[in-house]
Amino acid sequence: MHKLLGRQLRQHFGAPENVPAELRRFIAAVEQAYLQSDDDRAMLEHSMETVSEELVDRFRRLNQALSESQLAKEGLNQAVSILSATLESTGDGILVVDVHGTIVQMNRKFRELWRVPDLMIEPGDEVSSLAFVIEQVADTEQFMRRIRDLGKHPDSESFDEVKFKDGRIFEHYSLPQRVDGEIVGRVWSFRDVTVRRQLEEQLRQSQKMEAVGALAGGVAHDFNNLLTVIRGHADLLADSLDPSRPERDDVDEIIVAAKRAAALTHHLLAFSRKQMLQPVPLDLNEVVASLAPMLRRLIDVNIEIALTPADDLGVITADPGQMEQVLMNLVVNARDAMPNGGRVSISTKNVVVEVGSHPEFSNGPPSGSFVLLTVSDTGHGIPVESRERVFEPFFTTKEVGKGTGLGLSTVFGIVKQSGGYLALESEVGRGTSFHIYFPLSAASEVSTSRNVAPASDRKGSEVVLVTEDEDAVRTLVRRVLEKSGYTVLTARDGTEALRLAAEQGDAIDLLLTDVKMPGIGGVELALQIRRICPRIRVLYMSGFAEDNADRRAELREGVNLIDKPFTGGELSRAVRSALDQARPERAG
Repeated sequence: MHKLLGRQLRQHFGAPENVPAELRRFIAAVEQAYLQSDDDRAMLEHSMETVSEELVDRFRRLNQALSESQLAKEGLNQAVSILSATLESTGDGILVVDVHGTIVQMNRKFRELWRVPDLMIEPGDEVSSLAFVIEQVADTEQFMRRIRDLGKHPDSESFDEVKFKDGRIFEHYSLPQRVDGEIVGRVWSFRDVTVRRQLEEQLRQSQKMEAVGALAGGVAHDFNNLLTVIRGHADLLADSLDPSRPERDDVDEIIVAAKRAAALTHHLLAFSRKQMLQPVPLDLNEVVASLAPMLRRLIDVNIEIALTPADDLGVITADPGQMEQVLMNLVVNARDAMPNGGRVSISTKNVVVEVGSHPEFSNGPPSGSFVLLTVSDTGHGIPVESRERVFEPFFTTKEVGKGTGLGLSTVFGIVKQSGGYLALESEVGRGTSFHIYFPLSAASEVSTSRNVAPASDRKGSEVVLVTEDEDAVRTLVRRVLEKSGYTVLTARDGTEALRLAAEQGDAIDLLLTDVKMPGIGGVELALQIRRICPRIRVLYMSGFAEDNADRRAELREGVNLIDKPFTGGELSRAVRSALDQARPERAG
């Protein structure tokens, strides 16, 4: 401004000294004011420059902060995406709630496990979601009490199982959720362990059955030896008594009781899979047809039997007598389940099984071709709590004195020992079905070996080497055979039998040996004696089948076998039958 004033003064007055005196003081004051104004402007300009620089710096820093914030936001979004993907990828159902119990997040697996409808997934519908979830739990009150206890103790942890009304079982974990040491909510984790629990229970059941079977087999073996002695001596005593003697009735009662005890051990051996089987190529349709008249006599007149045999049924390999036993036990079981009458259906058919197509089996069946035997009834059915135990020996739901509890356990043992698979279907009030799968046999024709002439009762004079570790059984066998005219040599074990064979050579006509003995077993003994006496015949005695698979296989190949307990007559006929066979050709 002072520069503009100076130009105006020079234009009007020329040189400064030409300015009138009365104006000089005014002009000086104005000029001073202008100078002061210029200083203020300069200061303002300086201040504006300073502020501008500061704003630029702040803008730069703000821009940098915004950039960093964007990067942080992107990083946060990425972290959230990874966390969400992790939650969705886990095999557990995850539910996250805040400190007030409001649902924060649930993953897909949680919705699948709890079968939560899509309509209940929206936030704010916790009441409906919780009600839907709780309704599925078997014990609602216990589950809610656990939730309330955790609410009272936010820092506590929990692990237990949740059982559902439909039979499912979940493992359940609950942990507090912490951020910077502060509890902000709770994480619930659920894992479906239904199949694992079922497999564990099946394993426990299998181990229990194996343990009981081993015990039953051992008891039956020793008991059969005792019964052989009791029955054999009772028969000898009965033969020596006149039928009119009063003591004869007592002996007869002993014989009847021994027969009943023998039937009991037979069931135990069947369950424990330690009985001797003589499997042959078999047509189940023929077994069912031949047994049908007897089955109809077993049931009441108000029960109908319906047979549905399949055409062109495949051949299986099984013991015919044991298959008859299976059918009779299942039909009797069906009869007892229908006290007011009903229908028993027996059917057969060829089936092809794919892996995993039968989850009701604990260990199979494997894929392949099978013959399926089904026995169904329209009876009262089997309660769920009893189904897992029906094949246990001595387990029965019948009244005391109405059953031994060995019928189904016998079926179980025979089927398993025959290489088959057994499944049970039942519904209370609707009836029960037993499905038995037998593998197809490689044989194309069935055996007719059962249609043989009865063994001869005639006596003999041959030499028999008896090898038996039980003194009482050995003594009884010797008495029975000597009474029938045979010359009897006895040995208490395999070592003594080999010594006698070496001494006697081909003078011995028959080796009669127990299968299970300490040291050298019966099968191994027969192999060694045949090296000494190549033409010797062999008859085995057995209380139960050997555990060794190779020995069982050898015993199944057309050998002569008599099961304990046996009578004197049965023993004599078995010995005569074995001796009447053609002697093996001499080697060389």
